[in-house]
Amino acid sequence: MDNTDLQQLARHLENHGLQVTTDAPGMRLTVTNPLNSRLTETIAAADDRWATSFDYEIGEHGNEAACAERIARILAVEARG
Repeated sequence: MDNTDLQQLARHLENHGLQVTTDAPGMRLTVTNPLNSRLTETIAAADDRWATSFDYEIGEHGNEAACAERIARILAVEARG
């Protein structure tokens, strides 16, 4: 995985209405529900997968759109249509 994958995941998350802060050197994102800042999760690259700060695997590299959808559900945000 590289910065392009990280930026792609961030873009998908923003499309779900989430606020995203990117830590490119650390290959991680901090994702927050804008309606409730306590609903926050850190997503990081773990080998060829994306995982939460609790080591919950969200999905595989190359499937960032599905990963973003799972994260949005965890943070209780519906996709914008």
